Amino acid sequence: MARFYLIGKISAELMKRMQNDPSADRYASTKKVTEAAGLKLISYEWVRGRFDVISCVEGDYEQALALKIAFKNSGLMDDLMVHEVIDYNKAFQNAADATKSVIKPGE
Repeated sequence: MARFYLIGKISAELMKRMQNDPSADRYASTKKVTEAAGLKLISYEWVRGRFDVISCVEGDYEQALALKIAFKNSGLMDDLMVHEVIDYNKAFQNAADATKSVIKPGE
């Protein structure tokens, strides 16, 4: 099972709804849609900065993409990026192996 971080910017609509109902449990509603997409919600945080929300989920890429589509189509998110956690040691080992096969023109 892969792990993904979803990083998003909320829409003006959600901002207004949150202001009108500041006690709304966004964690519960996010968990519900996350599980409906077949994912497990690991964490859900509101953050200060360029983006508003970061969540960590486990599942497969298609499920993470489904979650992105569902949130974007709901009008509650203006931007939502999906980042898959990778094994960087494996990636760099593969790059090191591939580099041995690179042939530069004229060599």
